[in-house]
Amino acid sequence: MIQSQCSSCNHIVKAKALTCPMCNGGMKLMQEDKSKHCPRCAIQLEVHHYRNYELDKCNQCEGLWLQPDEFAVLTSEFDVYRDDESNPQYLRPGLPETENYLPCASCKKMMSRRNFKSISGVLIDSCLHCGVWLDKSELQSIRNFVASGGLDKAQDNKLVRHELELQALDDRISDVELMEKMLNKYSLKRMFFRGF
Repeated sequence: MIQSQCSSCNHIVKAKALTCPMCNGGMKLMQEDKSKHCPRCAIQLEVHHYRNYELDKCNQCEGLWLQPDEFAVLTSEFDVYRDDESNPQYLRPGLPETENYLPCASCKKMMSRRNFKSISGVLIDSCLHCGVWLDKSELQSIRNFVASGGLDKAQDNKLVRHELELQALDDRISDVELMEKMLNKYSLKRMFFRGF
């Protein structure tokens, strides 16, 4: 049975949920302690210690499985800037060749694939509730991206995109206002009662 527990009030819901129905806090999926298997090699993942966290690692391909909260902390600016191993001279890698989607290490459903922060060049596989799969050295690449100011660049990129969308919307509104004025000027009622 799938259950989620609130991280604030510890309320338990018998379903997958993102927010608590009682306090609107964040929910964490309560997982049974069943073994996780590598999405690539299909072998059981082993516990690996990394910066005070116990992550699941594949001994064959060296991929890592991270819970959502672990991924959020390990890719945060606060944690990255305290790490001397992060290299601020980040060079964006080329995107890898197209490949099939991978199954989740926990629930076995297909994960989604996305470019971390849209501009990093690091493709990550993620399951909405279970966690994130990172191939060998992708965690360090993400941490280097963050150390190089990549989150600020991603935010700037997002702001520029929103500004362009607002400008396009403003142009469309202006066109609609002009069309409305034209339709009101030449409305059928006005033409019927006043003539041309």
